[in-house]
Amino acid sequence: MPGDLVRKVGVALSPGGPLSQAMRGFEPRPGQLRMALAWAKALETPRVLVAEAATGIGKTLAYLVPAILSCRKTVVSTGTRTLQQQLLENDIPLVRDAIRYPFSCALLKGRWNYLCLRRWRRFRAEPMFEFAREASYFDAMRAFAETTRTGDISEARGVPEDARVWGEVNCRSEMCDLSTCGDTERCFLVEARRRASTADLVVVNHHLFFADLALRERPGFGRTADPGDGGKGKFGEVLPRADAIVFDEAHGVEETASVFFGVTVSLGRGRELARDLKRAAGRAGGAWDGLLPLVERFRVLAESAFDAVGDGDSRFPMPSVAAGTGFGEKAGALLRAGEELSLSLSDGAARSEAGTSASELSGDALLRRVRSFQEDLSSILTADATSAVTWAEKRGGGIALHRTPIEISPILSGALWREPVPFLLTSATLSVSGDLRYFRERVGLARVDAEELIVDNEFDFEERALFYVPRGLPEPPDAAFPASAAAETREILSCSGGGALVLCTSYRTLAALTEGLREGGLPFPLYVQGDAPRAQLLRAFREDEDTVLIGTGTFWEGVDVPGESLRCVVIDKLPFASPSDPVTAARIRALRERGEDPFRTYQLPEAVLALRQGVGRLLRRGDDYGVVALLDGRVATRGYGDVFRSNLPPMRWTRDRSDVAAFYRRFRGGAGAAGKEGEG
Repeated sequence: MPGDLVRKVGVALSPGGPLSQAMRGFEPRPGQLRMALAWAKALETPRVLVAEAATGIGKTLAYLVPAILSCRKTVVSTGTRTLQQQLLENDIPLVRDAIRYPFSCALLKGRWNYLCLRRWRRFRAEPMFEFAREASYFDAMRAFAETTRTGDISEARGVPEDARVWGEVNCRSEMCDLSTCGDTERCFLVEARRRASTADLVVVNHHLFFADLALRERPGFGRTADPGDGGKGKFGEVLPRADAIVFDEAHGVEETASVFFGVTVSLGRGRELARDLKRAAGRAGGAWDGLLPLVERFRVLAESAFDAVGDGDSRFPMPSVAAGTGFGEKAGALLRAGEELSLSLSDGAARSEAGTSASELSGDALLRRVRSFQEDLSSILTADATSAVTWAEKRGGGIALHRTPIEISPILSGALWREPVPFLLTSATLSVSGDLRYFRERVGLARVDAEELIVDNEFDFEERALFYVPRGLPEPPDAAFPASAAAETREILSCSGGGALVLCTSYRTLAALTEGLREGGLPFPLYVQGDAPRAQLLRAFREDEDTVLIGTGTFWEGVDVPGESLRCVVIDKLPFASPSDPVTAARIRALRERGEDPFRTYQLPEAVLALRQGVGRLLRRGDDYGVVALLDGRVATRGYGDVFRSNLPPMRWTRDRSDVAAFYRRFRGGAGAAGKEGEG
């Protein structure tokens, strides 16, 4: 009956209700109940709910309880695989024990996260490591392959998830065609999808969700296999149909969707393709000798074309492909070389000589990979500049070309919100100045009839947090800023005694601050992004209360370190995206052409939301305390500083470092120190 779900949810989250009995120290949270009831109404209607829920209100339970009690098959999409595991291992078992309502749950990751038994057998017989240092992983990989029940590579002890060798043995799409595979009955990927197809609650991440959605929207794509049919047929990255969808950490939807509705081609992909073609030729026993010169020509031209991209820093505009330009000529030659490969591989006699087994080194599989490379490269080189931006990226020795939609909102309007199911989009940072319109416009919800909810923070920021903006520092564009920022950071850390997360807005600043902190003789262990996998750095940071972790990008969000280990957040500058970034520049240009002010309508709101994310790392539970130090005086001196200040929690602000020292003495000096501070 209408309203019955709302009643059930109210009972479940009420004082003395099932959750209060199951959770030790349960305290009724008005914000949590408001959000849960709003989501229950959206599930009954059904409609879209956009809900900003501040840290500490318990938004996970607020969306899980109504979804489970609704009996709707629900897909929950989170920001990262780490958050997926947290849901599966902590939050969902808690709800299951509390409400004692029968439901099944499945975790589903992208296919590259699962071990392929067929590829593993080939690799075990002939191990080939791209990096010699990874050869030490072989024994751990073999132990994992022989004992795993899920095939999830994150469970492999002693082998990092980002190890390159996993690319030799996982279920990558270009290596996998279930229609010709003889191992589908034992395939970990097929089994994971089979469980997801029948589960009441399916937990995925944004990358998998939008990879799936983008695949569905490709011209000519159709569902040719059901997740429960054992994989008999070509299998895409297709999620099971859902009756309700939750986007947790929804502030990442625009960026992730833009990636998967775009196209990427890397030099590494071209090299790997050439390597596998040579392997196949070697196994064909001379049948493919005529192909080897074509493969070598393809490899040489790929390296030449990608080398001609230029020497830009990290992300930069792709060079012109016009006739007569160096890059254009070399990219065209690479396309022609790929076409020659395709024609040779499409020769039926050649494929039969090479074999047509399910191996990724079969002629059919290699032909598909060559054609896919060609199609993706061509789509980048011929992109329509009015709707997409093409750019290049150099990182860690790798080179890639990208095509990214300038605006993702029209795509999502047609591809996602047309689905007649209830949606929840929730995060701690969706609004700007108490208004959700900016977020809704960016993700294509401007014209959708959606409910809105903003649940304010319930932490005592005025008492337990301080916002510090130093005086006298050069502005960030000044060449003297990095050295001054490092010196100021050392002084702040001497007040906090470590326990600090230092957030940088660029890799250049990260390197400069790291060098400055190390040269200054920092008396605390310093963990730096890039020195070890992210999960390992966070684990070490959590386990020691007096360390310092410095990072950029990925560390601005998804870092949940309650307690003494994180009592200080240092932010190098206001997080405006660089106007020279190719995607940002294209969006600025598009707004100007529409007669809009890109600073006010795009750059400033984006920076406000990013700063709120960074500040949100500080207080994660009610007894936390700490200082946020922003080393950018423009927040106090420029007109737009008012917008930033009005969008942050109600903390006391100071420009005097002595207030920072006094704050830490009050909280770290015991009750007596706190009492004296209050009396003064």
